[in-house]
Amino acid sequence: MRYLPKLQQLKVFQQVIRSGSIRGAARALGQSQPAVSRSIRELEQTLETQLILRSSQGMTLTATGRAFSLRMQLILEELQRASDEIQQLNQHSQGSVAIGCSSLLALTVLPGLVDAFKCQFPQANLIIREAQLSTLLPALREGRLDFVVGTVSPGLPLEEMCHEPLFNAPFCIIARDGHPLAQATSLDDLRQAKWLLPETDMGYYHQLQSVLGNFYQQLTHAPIRSDSVVCGLNMVLETDCLTIVARAMSNPFSLRGKLAILPIDTLPQAQYGVLYSQKSPMTVTARRFLDLLRTHCQRYSW
Repeated sequence: MRYLPKLQQLKVFQQVIRSGSIRGAARALGQSQPAVSRSIRELEQTLETQLILRSSQGMTLTATGRAFSLRMQLILEELQRASDEIQQLNQHSQGSVAIGCSSLLALTVLPGLVDAFKCQFPQANLIIREAQLSTLLPALREGRLDFVVGTVSPGLPLEEMCHEPLFNAPFCIIARDGHPLAQATSLDDLRQAKWLLPETDMGYYHQLQSVLGNFYQQLTHAPIRSDSVVCGLNMVLETDCLTIVARAMSNPFSLRGKLAILPIDTLPQAQYGVLYSQKSPMTVTARRFLDLLRTHCQRYSW
């Protein structure tokens, strides 16, 4: 390969992937279909490989197309990040931050954290994605997130990632106020209860499964499984279901007095941490947000 691809060719290829067709990419870019096809053809000639297979059924990426698209996405995201940081340093803007976090962070420190950040960077763009770590990691690897916060389970692939512990969060079992088992003091008292349990086996759910796996197998009623906090809380409030959450999540949405924490103290705790790329340095704005996050997590009563 004598020459490197042009930036515009990369952007066109990216849009073709997003749109799923030459026609869709042309519409999104405001270009003609022949112009988009020409950009893709020139990119393939530069790389000396075929990136896209076209057929009557649509468009698919070749093996080299898939490999190149992953690298290309990182390059484009890093260029955007570099541009944002230069603008910030020139005081034309205050940059942007994109983070991923679990519902625990969203229901505890996040409101105060965002307020403190916005006091310092009122014009900064802030993007928050709430999801499980397994869902957030691909976006972090592709450069679409500056960092993510969650619990790391054994075996989770973290190549080229920095992992920094933030805080420990003890678990508790919650029920609706007035539940007939609200005063239970041991797991043995809860085998015949109705349960809503975490659906995924990653993050702190993996830790719960390793500690409580035998207990789960001895339940009289098959548990409901869900990874939705809203679903879990509403099931607990409206039915006799029990569930396990981080203790700090036992009083969200002004539910104090509507939920009861069972007096069982044999449950484990989860270690939450922040993950960010080793290779891609964070912008000044993202680093400042992370500094504030550390401070708020240290001060919070988990």
